[in-house]
Amino acid sequence: MHIVDGSSQWRSDALTKVLFGPAGYPSEARGNVKRVFSILHEAGLDAFEYAAVHGLRTKERKAEEIGDFAKKFKISMSMHSAYYISLASKTPRIRETSKERLVKALRFAPLMRVKRVVFHPGFPGGLSEDEAHMVIRDALRDVWEVAGDSGGGAVLAPEIAGKLSAYGSVDQIIRLCQEVDGCIPTIDWAHLYARSQGEINDHDGYRKVLTHFEDELGELFISNMHFHISGITFTDKGEATHQPLGQEWGPDILPLIEVVRECGYKPTFISESTNPLQGALYAKFLFDELEKE
Repeated sequence: MHIVDGSSQWRSDALTKVLFGPAGYPSEARGNVKRVFSILHEAGLDAFEYAAVHGLRTKERKAEEIGDFAKKFKISMSMHSAYYISLASKTPRIRETSKERLVKALRFAPLMRVKRVVFHPGFPGGLSEDEAHMVIRDALRDVWEVAGDSGGGAVLAPEIAGKLSAYGSVDQIIRLCQEVDGCIPTIDWAHLYARSQGEINDHDGYRKVLTHFEDELGELFISNMHFHISGITFTDKGEATHQPLGQEWGPDILPLIEVVRECGYKPTFISESTNPLQGALYAKFLFDELEKE
């Protein structure tokens, strides 16, 4: 195994409190960058995941502006890289383009004060599970070798996948983080709920998953927890559509927040619900109510 050393530079930004924020600009901001961060600050939120899901098209000057506002309003930044990354694609050019997208994200990270570059590794591309793992692992090692030092402390954060056919099970993500420098997991609880066909949805289920990550990754995981939350619908193939939090759709995140408090974890909760700002406020409300008890 290639487990990351505890002295690595990118470990230095370990979280000291639970953070909450949305993925993507709030619709109320209408694309006004200053207003984005003003809304987050006014709402009492302290995290934001920049959505580069259709490619990182931001110019350097705009990226620096985002970073300046993040600093001013004390917002912890992450970035979701392009949806169409496919590190094990059957097409060599797509593999190379996918790596290039991650390299660019790492190089833009210091400008935007981004500390986590979230991404989906993609589908196996007709390879066996072990073959796909090796191709994806080696691609990420290449990315880290090229751009890890230019990320300003940013890390790669591969995400649990919602589709059963996609690369991104709990064990696959853990294995990547064990074998690639600069990798921490992103646990998307809605995806995991869909992937488990609704089974991971209560106190015991959440605790087992978190314990498994902690047992396998230790302090690397504990100090760098990054969670996605949302309601979701699913089929026997996994994820179908994201839905609002706190309504009739699972997963129920209250038991998750209870486990976080009981264990003293300090994750960042990023809402990817259909109204991300509302979802982030809902999660923060649950946490704050438990803190009053």
